[in-house]
Amino acid sequence: MNVISPPSPIVKSVKLSKLYNNHQVVNALNLSIDAGCFCGILGPNGAGKTTTLRMLVGHCPMDEGELSVLGLAMPENASLVRESVGIVPQMDNLDPDFTVKENLFVYGRFYGIGSEELKIRTKELLEFASLEEKADCKISELSGGMKRRLTLARALINKPKILIL
Repeated sequence: MNVISPPSPIVKSVKLSKLYNNHQVVNALNLSIDAGCFCGILGPNGAGKTTTLRMLVGHCPMDEGELSVLGLAMPENASLVRESVGIVPQMDNLDPDFTVKENLFVYGRFYGIGSEELKIRTKELLEFASLEEKADCKISELSGGMKRRLTLARALINKPKILIL
């Protein structure tokens, strides 16, 4: 089996900029993240951290600069990039009408994962998150920590090349 390594850097921006209402939120950001690296983006409220992450996955258009993710130019390849990214949001956004297992299963369907593969992947992730015993519970029955673990498991459902926490 041939294994294709992701390009290095997997994220690269050159003079990436974003304005909101004539306010410079991201100003000429140069960023390079190599495969296998961990990267933290730190700054005070309003510094552009979330906006930068939103541009990385194509949820927010950039105003100036160049951006590539996984070797793909953005924003024109945003849908391809999103297929390879897992996101753990700051606030949990789990569906309260579904069980733990259903939350994983439904999210996997968004990525086009087939039923048989999804059953296997869901089982693996429930074990990874130590939630096997809660698989059939509603979200309201979970502790805060369990919800965070489920949100992480959900972000891993598509075996992402990039994980944003």
